[in-house]
Amino acid sequence: MNDHALGVLEFDKVVKMLVDRTSFGPGAERARRITPIVDVPSIEEDLGKVSEARTTLDGGAALPPGDARDVRPALERAKVEGSSLSCEELLDVRKTLGAIADARGFFSKRSDECPRLWKLAGGLAPHEDVAEAIGRAIDEASIEVRDSASKELARIRRSIGKTRGRLDEKLRSILQRELRGDAVQELAVHIRNGRHVLPVKRAAQSSFQGIVHDQSASGATVFVEPLETVPLNNELADLVAGEHQEIARILRHLTAGVGACAEDIRLSVSILAQLDFVRAAALLSRDLDAVAPKLNREGRLDIREGRHPVLDEMVRAAGGEVVPLTLRLGSGATTLVISGPNAGGKTVTLKTVGLLTLMAQSGLHVPAAADTELSVFRDVFADIGDEQSIEQSLSTFSSHLKVVDEILEEARPDTLVLIDEMGAGTDPDEGASLAIAILEELTDASVPTIATTHLGSVKSHVHNHEGMENASMAFDPVTLEPTFRFVPGIPGSSHALAIAESLGLPDRVIARARELRDRDAVRVDDLLADLAERERRLEGELSEATLENEKAKLLAREYEQRLEGVRDERKKLKARALAEARETLDRAQSLVEQTVKELRAKEAARQTIKEAREKLRARRAEVARELEAMDRPAPTDDGEKPEELVPGMKVRVVGLGRIGELLDLPDGKGKVRVRVKNATVEVSGDDLRKAEKGQEVPEGRRARASYTMDVDEAPAVELHLRGMTTDEVEGAIEKFVSVALVQGITTVRIVHGKGTGALRRRTHEVLRDLSSVRSFRLGGWGEGDTGVTIVELK
Repeated sequence: MNDHALGVLEFDKVVKMLVDRTSFGPGAERARRITPIVDVPSIEEDLGKVSEARTTLDGGAALPPGDARDVRPALERAKVEGSSLSCEELLDVRKTLGAIADARGFFSKRSDECPRLWKLAGGLAPHEDVAEAIGRAIDEASIEVRDSASKELARIRRSIGKTRGRLDEKLRSILQRELRGDAVQELAVHIRNGRHVLPVKRAAQSSFQGIVHDQSASGATVFVEPLETVPLNNELADLVAGEHQEIARILRHLTAGVGACAEDIRLSVSILAQLDFVRAAALLSRDLDAVAPKLNREGRLDIREGRHPVLDEMVRAAGGEVVPLTLRLGSGATTLVISGPNAGGKTVTLKTVGLLTLMAQSGLHVPAAADTELSVFRDVFADIGDEQSIEQSLSTFSSHLKVVDEILEEARPDTLVLIDEMGAGTDPDEGASLAIAILEELTDASVPTIATTHLGSVKSHVHNHEGMENASMAFDPVTLEPTFRFVPGIPGSSHALAIAESLGLPDRVIARARELRDRDAVRVDDLLADLAERERRLEGELSEATLENEKAKLLAREYEQRLEGVRDERKKLKARALAEARETLDRAQSLVEQTVKELRAKEAARQTIKEAREKLRARRAEVARELEAMDRPAPTDDGEKPEELVPGMKVRVVGLGRIGELLDLPDGKGKVRVRVKNATVEVSGDDLRKAEKGQEVPEGRRARASYTMDVDEAPAVELHLRGMTTDEVEGAIEKFVSVALVQGITTVRIVHGKGTGALRRRTHEVLRDLSSVRSFRLGGWGEGDTGVTIVELK
């Protein structure tokens, strides 16, 4: 990726945003080395790592590396035999080893959610024995070697304490004595050159026996070591020297332990730097509300609600929002020319496209909406800003031409070209001609190109040239201010006079400028303004329509889920009923076998036994068929909807899979009534399909009444009449039989009890009068005997 494009697109500012979010030196160094790459699998791997870290962050977890330190210089010294690290350096190594262990444990627990990061963290070597040895020897609070670091050090420090106590006691005794003679300056013990001394007045120095080690700044006080304490001071000095030697030995020993695994630790620090970089990228993704873009190699851009990362962070910090950019390139035209007012966002649009491309190819999420798609380019070329060079004696125009010349030399279909203010800086006619020629060259070579211009002839040429497309940045004619909204397909006016007027230029100047304008140019600007206003209104209407459409889809999904839940419940109820029936038959089987034994014992007729067994087998087979039918897929809504609903027509009811007769037209809620067998079903008109050829409503004498039922009503397999009067029986049986027919049930049970036999007789009278009844009989052994009637339906 060429450095010029990285510079003019200000990629370094994105790098700084990343560096600011790292937590230790090696991570920051890794962030500074970031550069766009062109290998798609490698980019997707990097994006995947950031996505895993972002998901973990969004879940509330704090990502490693935690309290890691840059211990690389200390590791290099530790590898030298006989070297010694300081307590501070060894504690930094211990903290870093702790961070290494924590990072490995963190991603080990999340290996399923973060497979890429776990693969990276799996190479970390904690060396817990080294960390523990340092922790046992050095106190983190005081940053000193502990007494317990060795037995010898503990012994020496005990001796130092005792000797210092004896020395202090001796000095206090001398102070008390000399204080009476007015020889000492104050009642205090000082230390000079490691020796314990007393502050003696210079006037009394000759009368005080001892060794002078120092004097005060004024010279009025000398610091004297009394001769009486010289042996104790010597003893203390020897002990302190021994303490220093033992501490040095301990530090060398700990350093040797670090040096033995220094290369492992260095590699682990390198991995921590990678993890810190990914953590910083995830934090940047979260702060910018960014996403991992889709990638392609075809030069296709589909940016949805993209935002310039640096501008977005700055505006967010001020409590505002950036106007997002939705831009497409490459599906049709390969060249996009943007026009519009000054300071309207044209250059920011170029930089946004360029920066999002560079970020994606660097493995970073981009501040845009989901489903944003970017192409991976071999290189990005940009000519943006004032390239004037005094050193090279180049004007702004000449500098631009120099960059464009390099672009034309290097640009290919797998590169992206961004050119700002084409044709500017020279004679407008010649500049426009040159701009058109450059655009044609790039378009004919199929180079993805985005350019900006103010020149009307360039906009006109783009409109008539295949492979090129106009676009603009919107301008509010009421406020006379740019809206920073990107408008595809329509060129824009520069609105120079309107902006000049809003900035306060004299009215006479503005009026004269309008007089001097070409009339055709005025008409074109008026036309562009009208088109822009129409586009704005259409976009508003489209947004409203899209919102309503989404609401309708959500509502449809909600009702579909509810309907599915009702269907599932219906299936469960039917399964429960059939399971209970099978259990009843199993019990009946046992009862029959027992009865058969008794009948044989009583020498009952073989024919009677055979008939009983046949009935039981028939019922078991029927239950088996019902259970098998439950495993078959539910009726679908396949089929053609009727062009027009006409009462009396034959229709198929989705969900029931039954043919019925339409009784009426849809009501205000879209509901219709359909007669299926002897039941009336109320359903949505959308659930009706044309009755297939040859499917007819079964003929036959109907019941005296038709009954309304719910499509998802529980299976009708058994009716209990006990407690009813004989007058109530007829209606109950007719409704029960009708519902069973609609639900496709062929065998049902009616429980009327034995009692006086009145309910049984009335039941049989009603059943004989129903054409939908094939046959009926009293229950047999295990079926309820004469208290139950078994009914076979047609």
